[in-house]
Amino acid sequence: MNKKINADFSQQTFDFDQSREQELKKVLTFIDSVIADNDRVMLDQVVNHFFTQPDKLSKTRAMNLIDNLFKDDKIHFIIDGKKILSENINVLLSEPARLQSDCIQTRETLSIVKTHFSEPARWKYVEIIKPEVVKESVLLRAQELGKKLFKDIGPVCQNSLCRNLRRHLRIWRGELEEFQRVAGTGDYPGTNEIRKGLDFLNKLLSVYDPHQLIETFFNNEDRFCDAYSHFVILENFYKNQIHIWDALIKAVDIFKPNRMLLEKDPDVKKALETLCEILKNPKPYSMIIKVSSLISTVKAANDPVVEEQIAFAKALAIERIEKKIDKVVKVLDKKNTNSETRNKVLFPLQTSKKRINMASTIQNITDYLNEAIDQFDDALEMLG
Repeated sequence: MNKKINADFSQQTFDFDQSREQELKKVLTFIDSVIADNDRVMLDQVVNHFFTQPDKLSKTRAMNLIDNLFKDDKIHFIIDGKKILSENINVLLSEPARLQSDCIQTRETLSIVKTHFSEPARWKYVEIIKPEVVKESVLLRAQELGKKLFKDIGPVCQNSLCRNLRRHLRIWRGELEEFQRVAGTGDYPGTNEIRKGLDFLNKLLSVYDPHQLIETFFNNEDRFCDAYSHFVILENFYKNQIHIWDALIKAVDIFKPNRMLLEKDPDVKKALETLCEILKNPKPYSMIIKVSSLISTVKAANDPVVEEQIAFAKALAIERIEKKIDKVVKVLDKKNTNSETRNKVLFPLQTSKKRINMASTIQNITDYLNEAIDQFDDALEMLG
């Protein structure tokens, strides 16, 4: 396999057609994406990736494309901890005097490069990095924006800043995705802000080139600050206030059947109306602090009403069960059944009656009553 990059870095001639340019762009995009999401990419990863794709490139072709990216200063290499730049290789090869001198380090550098690129087994030790091309002034201002949003943003150098920004942006996106998942399970606020935030972050995270990402981040300062201010509000709600919101949804649902009765009291009416307004408000965050006290106000009026309704429902249900028990007893007496049969037939109905007496909700009373009706039918069928 002839790999120009591995032996002497001599100039190569390629047809500068559209296909080649597309291949170069594809290789560079892959390198950018792996570095952006995994912090580093090795030479063998790139070559093997394109060799295993459906429209695969031969390893020779992939190495030629990487060679061209290196010569165009689109990528650099790190081998044995040493940064290898195309300009340094060109100097070594264009100035033979250097190689003939006593500069052992220079000789070693060229030897390391030739060895690592000529032997595929060593490709996994060759790291590909992106050149540092962002101006220091832009880096500093981007770092300041990063600190403003994320507190700790790390060192001020292009590739490190890019990696740290992407890490924080991915964390931010992950939080929003979790909020979106929760919001999708019920009537929760902030769905529009969550969606807009995710669209914004996904658009930025689709930029892999460090230079372009940092420039985009820096040039959208106002949008980032605005989006982050919305995120802080959403984070507080979905992490610290959602239990209050769940209590609000449950309370309004409980109060709804008795609303006409509750609204006879002006204070209770006002409290109930406010709860409903908060529930319908697309941005209720500043009002959530009022929810607990408002619920307490309405609950104090609703509890006696519910207790009275439960007591009335119990009385009606027990009356119906007792009538059914009386009918069963008459049949038992008529058939002159023994005590064992009487107990077997009457026990389920008496148990349902006790459950109704202990029930705390109308729904439970209804369920136990329906169960007793089925038991009554079973008893009559058994006594046939």
